[in-house]
Amino acid sequence: MVGSACSALPTRITITVSDLCRAPAPRAAEVREAPGQRSTTIAIELSKAKIAARLAAMREREPDPFHTSSDEVEAFVASAGELQEAIGATDGEPLPHSLREAAARQVRFVRARLEGDRQEAIETLSRLFRLGKPPQADGRYEGELVALSTGLLSDPFFEWLTRLYLPWLGKTMDAAAWRGDNVFTDNAWSKATGIIGWPGYRIPNEDGTVRVFPFRTSITGGIEEPAVRVLRLDYSDLPNPLPVRRIVDELVELPGGYLLGKAHMRGLREFRRVAFFGLYKA
Repeated sequence: MVGSACSALPTRITITVSDLCRAPAPRAAEVREAPGQRSTTIAIELSKAKIAARLAAMREREPDPFHTSSDEVEAFVASAGELQEAIGATDGEPLPHSLREAAARQVRFVRARLEGDRQEAIETLSRLFRLGKPPQADGRYEGELVALSTGLLSDPFFEWLTRLYLPWLGKTMDAAAWRGDNVFTDNAWSKATGIIGWPGYRIPNEDGTVRVFPFRTSITGGIEEPAVRVLRLDYSDLPNPLPVRRIVDELVELPGGYLLGKAHMRGLREFRRVAFFGLYKA
């Protein structure tokens, strides 16, 4: 009956009455934008455009891989960090690939420049380390030796050897337990020492690797620069063998998530930095 009455009304008002007959009146949110919605959308789009322009400008300023200075590399990585913060405050979307790799690329370029100017390269790594912050590292990380930094003339030779063969593959981190360990190739030597129970902490993995040399983690000031907050990796507990118990690593996170580390060896009276290394998610 209601449907017939509605269809019999004059054509010029059929649409309005039909709507009333078929369904309740639409809510305001269905026919108009919420207050401030349009201005917010425009602001987000303008912010994205601004960030895209800053990202393009950053790529244009990337230092030359082989001819640059510590100042240029430090300024570039610092700008990458500022841009990462700006993106994180806007929409939480994944970082662009060029931004994720910005700091990691610079660290690897520094490694390539070690042969040309070792002192400048080590200074650049030290500056990049100061830019970092303590990471919330968790899970498996691939590792790479960046530079030996004992100050001895033999550093370049041993770096060359590690390029030929380096059994250390990375680290496993347990953020909740404040612990972790190191991942090594489970080669013939490792299997042979495992038979006699060395080292005491040894966890084989299914992928042909083995986890050894556990450590405790904490957030504290750096050994060389106490004002720099770092994630400290302390190997001083048993069952680590005595030489390993003298090691203390430090980690900071650079823009894009790359972890830059320092390895220190405890002497009779003080620590000595012996290497820079890097960690990254596979």
